[in-house]
Amino acid sequence: MSGISCALSLYENFDVHVYEKSRGVGGRLCAKTLDDGLFHFGAQFCKAQSSSLQNFLVENDAINFKGSSFDCEVNNYVDTKNYFVGKRGMHALLKNYDQILNIKFNHRAVRIDEKNKLVHFESRKSEPYDIIISSMPLPQAQKIYESKIEHDSKFSPCIAVGMTLNGTIENQHNAYKNINKDVAYLGSSHFYNDENKVTWVLQFSPNFSLKMLDEPDKLLQTKAGSAVKDIIHGDYNIVHAGIFRWKYALCSRSNINNEFTHVSKYAYAIGDWNISPRIESAYISGKALGKFLTETKV
Repeated sequence: MSGISCALSLYENFDVHVYEKSRGVGGRLCAKTLDDGLFHFGAQFCKAQSSSLQNFLVENDAINFKGSSFDCEVNNYVDTKNYFVGKRGMHALLKNYDQILNIKFNHRAVRIDEKNKLVHFESRKSEPYDIIISSMPLPQAQKIYESKIEHDSKFSPCIAVGMTLNGTIENQHNAYKNINKDVAYLGSSHFYNDENKVTWVLQFSPNFSLKMLDEPDKLLQTKAGSAVKDIIHGDYNIVHAGIFRWKYALCSRSNINNEFTHVSKYAYAIGDWNISPRIESAYISGKALGKFLTETKV
């Protein structure tokens, strides 16, 4: 989100080249199509307080959260009126910009030579630049820049488990949060598209994810299945469709009060970690740098 919002703010005034390490857009707006259906392994929804992001989401076919969400910790419903979701997956909110920005996929940057203004990729290819902008999580950006990035944001991991439930289920809600100290979230695909085959994604808590990050899939599946059985009643079998390990899933709120980071003279870093752990923060970070560069004509 930060990379695309920044590129959109720049491409009419600069010659912008966008490189993405994965095969598709989204980052933590991650939805995967597997044999059993579509799974939201990353952000489940986003909130939009600014009219700018609201307009961006509406333009990209975002809809409001469908059904109800329940907070197990306080034993009450969650107000979802300001929750926006992508009907075809959260990553689909950005899908329209593949061609507009001519994004080059499967290009993982591994080192930035700030002295010679070159970015080096895992493929051993290198590209010159006038200005370089990273939209990576802070720990990854710190590894590829020569300059030291001083920042107060910390990152927590998240393990997400995708499941289908075959049989009769008696769930009352489309999503559950704060299920227990180990399980942060359980959501059905029907909160974003009730025409989809029903799939479920469980997200473990940051502390549990950190402890279990290197544990085998089978153990994680057992833990996830047990949590589901405690929440959703009925006569069903659980089919585990996939496990996704996010090493840098959730950033902390920053107290630095900068919307983006000026790494060195011609190098910048953007992302939600500059502000707070929200999709809107990523959007604001990218847009703010785009505005700054456009106005200053660095």
